[in-house]
Amino acid sequence: MALLCSFQFPAYFIIRIVQIKEGTKRQREMVEEENKAANLATVVLSNMSTIKAYNLQEHFYSIFAQTLEPLAQAMKRQSMISAFIFACQYSFTYILIAITLYFGKVLMLDNEITARIAAENVVSVLKESAIDIDNLSEEGQRPKLEGSIALQNVSFRYPSRPVIEAGQSVALVGPSGSGKSSIISLIQRMYNATDGDVYLDKYNVRSINPAYLRRMVAAVGQEPTLFSFTIKENIAYGMTESEVTMEKIIEAAKIASIHDFIQSLPLGYDTEIGEFGAQLSGGQKQRIAIARAIVRRPVVLLLDEATAALDSASEKAVQLAFERAGKTCTCIQIAHRLSSIRSVDKIYVLVNGAIAEEGSHDTLIAKRGIYYEMTQSS
Repeated sequence: MALLCSFQFPAYFIIRIVQIKEGTKRQREMVEEENKAANLATVVLSNMSTIKAYNLQEHFYSIFAQTLEPLAQAMKRQSMISAFIFACQYSFTYILIAITLYFGKVLMLDNEITARIAAENVVSVLKESAIDIDNLSEEGQRPKLEGSIALQNVSFRYPSRPVIEAGQSVALVGPSGSGKSSIISLIQRMYNATDGDVYLDKYNVRSINPAYLRRMVAAVGQEPTLFSFTIKENIAYGMTESEVTMEKIIEAAKIASIHDFIQSLPLGYDTEIGEFGAQLSGGQKQRIAIARAIVRRPVVLLLDEATAALDSASEKAVQLAFERAGKTCTCIQIAHRLSSIRSVDKIYVLVNGAIAEEGSHDTLIAKRGIYYEMTQSS
């Protein structure tokens, strides 16, 4: 009986060797696919604001799903092989037990041989409650917008309802933490105001479909997000061929003052820009980002310190692009260098979340107040 039972050990070790060999091979495949998915996830998470602003969540979800497909197949193969080996291993064990019981019964009719083999797999699945990604919702209004903006009692002391008229160019200035970027985020509805309401034309932004809102409101940040595609694909990124033509791309590039540079390249608009636009200067990347915003024909264009990291020459080029874009929509910019906002229609000076001053450049200089002091120290 003991000799019969011992037969299972060499068979068990042979099965384990095969399992380890095949498991290592499949594990290597899964690690490679996991790395691809992780790299894509890193790019998406690093540029979440841009992806969200341009309604690219579904696009990247589709790409991520495609990236995960080979991983799912590799895991499926691994599971099937593991299940087969597991079945062989335990089938052999139970067959041996059955044989042992049979011979034990024959040899010892008065003795009941029992074997108790218990195996239990515990799997913990952490399920997060579904996150309501509001910009994927089909609900909400899709009104024809002109671009006027009103912030009603949004934690401002004066005035209680600042209004930006459609087609105006406006600059927000003030020290860090004064609320400039918060206004930009509220207009985009990256989050909702805890107090007060934000209106686009006569519509509360909460009543407008979020995806539609972000098509109407384009934004360019301090560090523009570009992808490892051609210049043409970067400008038209997230739009279908029916939504954007080559003529519209060129028109947007001209408004953004980047068309001449693109034409000087050997491959023109088909030039690959490298990882995160590595082959372009800061000013060139900013102007391509502005072209990407303009090609969507927004009613509101937002620049969040888009020239802060640029040299004076690049800043002038980007500022010219912004001024040209301002002829087609309402423009709001957060200014880093005050010299770049002298031509805007209105300047709001923010201090500690409050509008301390407002007016044109000349009007605020004449007041000799906070803005005047800022120009003297800059």
